[in-house]
Amino acid sequence: MTTGTDAQPLGLELDGLAVRLKWHQLRRRAADPPYSRRNLAIGLAAGACLEVDIRRLACGRFVCLHDPNLESETTGRGPVADVDAEAIRKFEMRGGGAPLLLDELAGLTRAAGNHPSPRVQLDLMAAGKREIDGDVANAFAAALAGLGPRFILSGENWEAVSRLGTGVEGLALGYDPTGDAGVDADAERVERLVRAVAPDAHTLYLHRDCVRASQTRGEGLVRRLKARGHRIDCWTIDLGEGDAVRDLRAAITAGCDAITANTAIGWAAWSPGGEDGGSAGVPRSA
Repeated sequence: MTTGTDAQPLGLELDGLAVRLKWHQLRRRAADPPYSRRNLAIGLAAGACLEVDIRRLACGRFVCLHDPNLESETTGRGPVADVDAEAIRKFEMRGGGAPLLLDELAGLTRAAGNHPSPRVQLDLMAAGKREIDGDVANAFAAALAGLGPRFILSGENWEAVSRLGTGVEGLALGYDPTGDAGVDADAERVERLVRAVAPDAHTLYLHRDCVRASQTRGEGLVRRLKARGHRIDCWTIDLGEGDAVRDLRAAITAGCDAITANTAIGWAAWSPGGEDGGSAGVPRSA
């Protein structure tokens, strides 16, 4: 059973358990271009869970890009950190359109009005604490002024996340322990790490391998972390990839609140009927 529609997939229910579907890089389908303004508008209006990656530019502002080099996602060349907002507007995304700056994302979110949407995840890419000085934090706070409750800032570097986000009223902060703990760390290690590094994190972002391994070992990591007040997002499970159905089941059974995917439409149309490890679920439309 799904919530939302095939075009605006919001969630999935399996064996009486519900989970939100998060649109990774604003994608509803794997073939969608990343950071699509059209999908942003659709998702905000529908109340979907949305995610973008952000990287710091030379001017201290942020752009929605995942990789450190421009050529991976745009028509530009060289490190993203070496260009400013003025220069990056001259490039095009590989899927078409200009790169999406954080300021524009915030403006589009503001213009969409107060829809009852979950927080939009801003995933901070590879930023060390030295990259987040007072001017950068102030510019970030100005971009999100009045919009804190609409966003959550996340990343593997909790100190950088905290330094950048604490000046935005109402902004939630999230932590991804994958870089510090590894993808298959046991529950005790992950739990100790979270207590030591990010005990106040609103949401924890766990790799699918970590969730599955914990379930296989019977450790109950997700429920233990939720008992401490954290929400849990499992990333990234795409329909059609090897073991995707197995990992989806593990994440839902574990009690994850959201599953990040590039194939939300596929998952919304997927049916587990008769499938028990042999017949993989197949999207009826995508």
